[in-house]
Amino acid sequence: MKKIFAVAALILVSGAMLFAADPEGSAVQPIIPSADGTYSAMVEPFQPLTARALAMGGAGVAVTGRSDTFYINPASLASRRFQLSIPSAQVTLYHVYDLLETGVVEDLINGGDPMDSVGDILESIDAGKGKIADVDAGLSFTAGGFGLGINARASVLTYGNNVGALNAKVIGKVNAAASIGYGYRFNLPADFSIDLGVMVRFNYLAYTEALGASEVSKVLSESGDPMELLNGTPIMAGYSIPVDVGLNINMPAGFSLGAVARNLNGKYHMTAYESYEGLLDNPFGGPDATSFTFDSDWSLDAGIGWSANTWYLSPTLAVDVRDIIGLSRIDDVDFRDFMYHLNVGAELRLLSFLDLRGGLNQGYWTLGVGLDLWAVKVDVSYFHQEFGVAVGDNGLDGLTVRVNIGFDR
Repeated sequence: MKKIFAVAALILVSGAMLFAADPEGSAVQPIIPSADGTYSAMVEPFQPLTARALAMGGAGVAVTGRSDTFYINPASLASRRFQLSIPSAQVTLYHVYDLLETGVVEDLINGGDPMDSVGDILESIDAGKGKIADVDAGLSFTAGGFGLGINARASVLTYGNNVGALNAKVIGKVNAAASIGYGYRFNLPADFSIDLGVMVRFNYLAYTEALGASEVSKVLSESGDPMELLNGTPIMAGYSIPVDVGLNINMPAGFSLGAVARNLNGKYHMTAYESYEGLLDNPFGGPDATSFTFDSDWSLDAGIGWSANTWYLSPTLAVDVRDIIGLSRIDDVDFRDFMYHLNVGAELRLLSFLDLRGGLNQGYWTLGVGLDLWAVKVDVSYFHQEFGVAVGDNGLDGLTVRVNIGFDR
């Protein structure tokens, strides 16, 4: 079995490397991540964390995962835990405090036009890198060390040069990923064990040309038709086949150490389209299409965890250091640098149906609660996320609500 696992992992990694390609063609000018940072958010690895992980500060490398196994540490598959989502749905809204200040929520409650509210929301958001909203949906299944999952996310991002909301840019983005993974546990003496896991996914990415926030607000307020914005708007789309490889060392008394190399072979192979119609006609490009590539960096994360399980009280603690390679490249690491790479989370399960969560994500606090009604699980989290290059540069708050039908505990 050990040899089978090693050979399978080697085949998966090697097979993914065969999809490397070089840029070609020049029919349409590609919209790529540029020096001014306009499209830099497109380069990030696809990691749709659940409301549970967001409430726990994004930590959990060394803690046996649930559906987060697919994007935090595939070594968790070695626990052979059964998990099923058929499906899960999650909505995240950013700038929550700012939106409450604008009175948009009150207008919607009183029967206001949703498209007018969208315009108000866009005009209320300051320029800078960030997000407006994420909508996620997924199907996943884990059992016997194997994991299969499908995830999709639609996002609206913002970017500007801090010169006012009217000059901010809005970018539409869609990710879809199909993941397959396997984990195996090596039992050792004295209640020690080692978990190894690998996850391979096919990730498809599409994003629009940056549009002026004032233009988007005007179109949506007047016509209420989002598709009108896409007519004639250039769209970039393509795929990557990243690989995650993880390790967990399980110790007595519920302690564990974990590490994961995430987003190996994360290069995107993209095609430029004049509009969404061209994308629908040929989603993987063609001989006359403009193609290009850009790299999505891999990262090495490590963590320590502790958990204890009883029917009436089950606490979990997790501390992660993310992107250790990036942290090591900093000449003089100070407190802000370290906090930028730190995730801390805690969860307390009461009577097997109520979860209370809290954490620290890059220096920002996070909170959340979960209600487990057997076949239906509802999770809510409120968190802050850093979109700048250092702690305190551009932290945005977000509210996430997730509903899962199935078995995820």
